[in-house]
Amino acid sequence: MTNCIACIQYKEMASTLVSSSSEVQTISHHPSIQDEILKLSKAGTTSLKNNEAAQALSMFKKAYILADGVPETQSQKMCLFNLGAAYIAMGKPKKGLKCLLKCKSKGSVEKDGDFYFNIAAAYDEMKEYSKAVKFYQRAISEYIPSETQSISDALIKLGYCSVNVGDLPSAARSFKLASHSYQKTEKTEDAAMAMREAVSYMIRSQKFSKAEVLKTLAECAQLCSGITNQDLLGKLYNHIGLHYAEMMCFHQAGKYFIKAMQICSGANFSIRKRAVLLQNLGAIYNALRQYEKSLRFHGEAAHLYGALRERNAQGQSLCNLAYAYSQLKNYDMAEYYYQEALNAFVDVGDLYGQQQVCEGLGATSFCLGDVDQAISYYKQALTLFGKSKLLPSQRIPKHFTKLTG
Repeated sequence: MTNCIACIQYKEMASTLVSSSSEVQTISHHPSIQDEILKLSKAGTTSLKNNEAAQALSMFKKAYILADGVPETQSQKMCLFNLGAAYIAMGKPKKGLKCLLKCKSKGSVEKDGDFYFNIAAAYDEMKEYSKAVKFYQRAISEYIPSETQSISDALIKLGYCSVNVGDLPSAARSFKLASHSYQKTEKTEDAAMAMREAVSYMIRSQKFSKAEVLKTLAECAQLCSGITNQDLLGKLYNHIGLHYAEMMCFHQAGKYFIKAMQICSGANFSIRKRAVLLQNLGAIYNALRQYEKSLRFHGEAAHLYGALRERNAQGQSLCNLAYAYSQLKNYDMAEYYYQEALNAFVDVGDLYGQQQVCEGLGATSFCLGDVDQAISYYKQALTLFGKSKLLPSQRIPKHFTKLTG
């Protein structure tokens, strides 16, 4: 019987805004119109950067209407480019793509990197990830080395698109390159988050050696030393602990869970964050077979989850507590907490949790000398196993919980 702990998905890094160009060459034949186009384009670009996509779209539409009446192709291209970017930001990728392609049909685009980034963003929004991958790669190749921020953002987007097409090794490499790129501009927080994503997909892909994963994990930990945002730092330390646990480096995992726990105090205190970390530390001590030490952590985690009325998480902690007691040969306490865990899992309809608990109760009953009861619990576990519709990969107990905001 192993520890049964929930897994809550960590939120993805924020997606980057599409690029937008506002450069316009002054045309002597139409100075007043050209000035107005430039004014509207600059205002629209500012709105787009401020996440005011609707306002940006309005400005760019007005600019395009003016440019359409002027014979200069450069003005029309610029306005189409910006209009396409705004449509994509508004969640209208097909319209955006149409504008961008029309822009390209009028001749070469001054900022090819941004152009291909926007094309990729449109396909990304339409969930045509294979095409998005192709154009993010093209954008990265078009950006000059000094355009570090644009390269970093494109690498992040490329990483997630690679995940969506199932190419996890490429995703891991993209996130790692993004981290290195962010480091050049001293964006330590972004660099650390990108490196953490790299570690996650290196592990999931199973295409990297343990030494490679641990080296990348060490880089992520080193980056954390430069982060002052305590909330983010707590999350990252927890994730680093999770990844060390996945690599069976339990002592290192415990070290980072404790670091995260130390941050969860004062203004940064959160009952749920503390419960998660207590649960993880308990699981670490179970993995290290230090069961006496784990009891306090499992018990406190179960109490906090109960106060939060998170019955599933409470059931997981109670299950872990029961398992620790069983390993200490205190079968009466193990039976009690397995029953409490079973009640929690029944309350939330978690068949997999019920199955795991019934297995634990079967083993405990056998150790207490009640063979008939043990057989009954094992039969219940088999029945629940048949009813459960979880995929085989999901039937493996999840040992640790990810920290959320």
